[in-house]
Amino acid sequence: MKDWVLSRLEKLFTTPKSIVYFVHNFIGYYSEEKLLKSKIYFSYKPLLTFFFQTKINKETIQRVNSYLGLPDDLPWPYNRKGKLRHPKSWTKKFLKKHYPEIYLPPLLWLRKLVFVEFETIIDVPNHIFFLIKAAPAPFSSAQIEKAYACGELLKKVTKYDEFQLITITTPRMVAPLEKIHKALSWKDLENVKN
Repeated sequence: MKDWVLSRLEKLFTTPKSIVYFVHNFIGYYSEEKLLKSKIYFSYKPLLTFFFQTKINKETIQRVNSYLGLPDDLPWPYNRKGKLRHPKSWTKKFLKKHYPEIYLPPLLWLRKLVFVEFETIIDVPNHIFFLIKAAPAPFSSAQIEKAYACGELLKKVTKYDEFQLITITTPRMVAPLEKIHKALSWKDLENVKN
C-alpha cells in the first residue's frame, strides 16, 4: 500500500511547476519565485536526517533541550569517537544508565520524533516546510500529534519561519484539525494537471 501512496505522490510532484500548482490550488498563496526553489523529499525522516547531516552544536542542543523542557546544558549521548549516538540506541535501559529518571520521558519523546516519517516534504529553503502525511485511510490522533511535534521541532532547529502539516487520506481527516493546516482527500487530487 505504501508503494501505491508514494507512486501517486511522485506523479503529483513531477516538476517545480507542479509544486507551485499544488500549493496555490490546495494550500494558499506563496511566492512562486520561492516555491520554484523548493526541494522535494519522499518517504523522509527530517529530524533523523538533520541530526546526522548537521554538525550538532551547543546552540542546537540548547534549542532542542528547551523545547523538551530539559536543562539547556544537558548533554546528548555521544559515542567514544565523539559522534552523536544513533537514536535507535536511546532505549529506556540505555537512558536510565546515563540520565536521572526525570529526564527519560522527554528524551524518549525526542527519540520518537526523530523517527517520524512524512510521505512527502516540500522544503522551501529558509522559509517553510510543507509536511505531507499521506495514506489510504486517516491517521490516528497519536500519529498526528507526533507529526505536528516533529514539525515544531524541525522549525525550531532549522530556524524556518513556519511549517504546515497536510494530510491526504480517504475520507479526509476530520480531527485533530487544530494540528492540521489542510486535510485533503485523494479524490481532491484526481484531476490535478502536471
